[in-house]
Amino acid sequence: MVTNTTQTRNGKPKKSGKRGKVAADALPEAVAAESSGQSGDSEASSAGEATSRSDASRAPAKVGAGPAGRRIRAIADVSESLDVRRRLRRLARQIERRSQDMQHMTLIEGLISDCLDDAASMTVDRERWLLCEAATWGLAWMARTRRAGGSAGGLLERLVKSARSAQAPLAAGDTQSARFVLTVSRLFCDIEACRCLDRDAASALGDEIRRLVSAEGTVSLRGSAAMVERVVRWSAARDVGLATGSMPWDGPTEKLFAKAAATALRLLGGQGRLLVGAGRMPAAFSDPVLAVAAESDRNRVRRTAEAEQGAARPRAAGGRKKKEDKHERLLPRDLHDAPAAIAIIRSGWERNAIRVLLEYRDSVPHLEIAVGDRLLVDGPWQWRASKGGRPLEMEGPWSVSCWESDKKATYLEIIAPLAGGLQIDRQIVLLPRDRVLLLADTITHQTGERAEVRAGDALPEPLRSHANSGLRMESVVPLAATLEGEQAEDTREVLVYDTKQRMMALPLALPEWKTAGRGGFAVTPDGLALDHHAAGSRCYSPLWLDLEPARQGRPLTWRQLTVADTRQNLPPHQAIGFRVQEGLEQWLVYRTLDEPRNRTVLGCNISCGFLMGRIGRTGAVDRDIEIH
Repeated sequence: MVTNTTQTRNGKPKKSGKRGKVAADALPEAVAAESSGQSGDSEASSAGEATSRSDASRAPAKVGAGPAGRRIRAIADVSESLDVRRRLRRLARQIERRSQDMQHMTLIEGLISDCLDDAASMTVDRERWLLCEAATWGLAWMARTRRAGGSAGGLLERLVKSARSAQAPLAAGDTQSARFVLTVSRLFCDIEACRCLDRDAASALGDEIRRLVSAEGTVSLRGSAAMVERVVRWSAARDVGLATGSMPWDGPTEKLFAKAAATALRLLGGQGRLLVGAGRMPAAFSDPVLAVAAESDRNRVRRTAEAEQGAARPRAAGGRKKKEDKHERLLPRDLHDAPAAIAIIRSGWERNAIRVLLEYRDSVPHLEIAVGDRLLVDGPWQWRASKGGRPLEMEGPWSVSCWESDKKATYLEIIAPLAGGLQIDRQIVLLPRDRVLLLADTITHQTGERAEVRAGDALPEPLRSHANSGLRMESVVPLAATLEGEQAEDTREVLVYDTKQRMMALPLALPEWKTAGRGGFAVTPDGLALDHHAAGSRCYSPLWLDLEPARQGRPLTWRQLTVADTRQNLPPHQAIGFRVQEGLEQWLVYRTLDEPRNRTVLGCNISCGFLMGRIGRTGAVDRDIEIH
């Protein structure tokens, strides 16, 4: 929108032509009156009034054909509707022609009107606001370059009406329309009916960032797609604000937003793409986050964004990376935000990196596992425990028992109390070098019950089994929508694949052969279902996930090992060990279920509570991680 007059070289006002006239009087009197009433609301703060006066004196941003066309194309790229993309790209092409022919201008006004017609009939809010925002950029270009025709006032009135319809959702915390409302209010800030909308959009965005983003920068939403999408939304709104005048929120909120943008980098897949169940989204869906991170004043964030963006670029001649690349300081691989109950675990920043996301705010944690640009596991990590056929219910929230992260391994263990003085431990262990992930569930006695448990261990095994009536631990690892699992004919391993092999799953708690032992491991519609029966008073149920496709297809086996203490073999409910072999590679997993003591397994002396490492050719164990 332009004002009624323009300045000549001698400073005297000169009337603009009719095609360039889109003034406040083009709006209905009722709209202008309502706008005046809103701007004079008695509940407005003094700071808000000062901002309103500042906006009134600020000249609208200039909008050229090139920037307007690029904005509209960018909006089209993130639309999920083919018809919307076609319509917006046609509008962008017509604007980029920069013609001043009246017939061509009439065509553009018709295209803008069609966008608003489609928006009015849209049932999907997101697509409706994208159409309205694109129409705003098109109309702003016409107005600022004095190309607007007689219907421009009516188009602006429709945009203002749409923006006002978004005020109620904005007040309720729904910021889907915030970028459109911000665009209208900034591009037409010389008109009171538009200018008064700025505060609603800016306030909704700032409140949402402060509500959802933790001090560590994690976003309190379920799933990586929802987290990244929300940061993308804020990034796009911020870009509009900077392009049309100023930041849409204050300094402290900007610091929270910057942390959220850095965290979003950890959730992107190969080539910096947003991952969903069906694969990766086009680059346009995550570009706003990468652009913000690439301009960060934190070197690590900037370098990580550049690494994400450069993952798709070919290597230099000779296929070797520069030596200095190894010494670049990127963001740490892992992030654990205990107050927000979120952990993000990565194997690194390479193109085919492994990424694990665990959210444990609810009784059933949400688990994601991605490799490169493919999401393998996505959904609730279900569990069910029972003793003697009776369910064991949770009696408190999850809390962190242990968090360790170094270059060799990452270990996370969360615990929750169960009925009957028991507790459940859920464990995630990643070996980045070996590209192996261990998911495990453990049922033990709570700390206050340890003395009673030790006394019970002295009973003969038949009496102990009868007294405890047996434990049963069931869990489901949810596979992504596009993946399928195939179980071996005679053994219990499961191969997970889509167009090619992606993962091998081994239920270490169960015997390798199907004919032995109780329990089961199967592919179900919900995912990989593990059912483990234990005769003792405690149980450990690990699931081994091999995420290296190059190893899959090699001969494999796993065995439960005997653990000795002072030359006596221990029952599995006191301490347990496993050996896993794939081809010529072997690993050892050890877990104590009572107090850690000096014990022996596979000729290895162990005094810690948990150990996981690779078995070398000489039989020595390279201890990747030990938890005491």
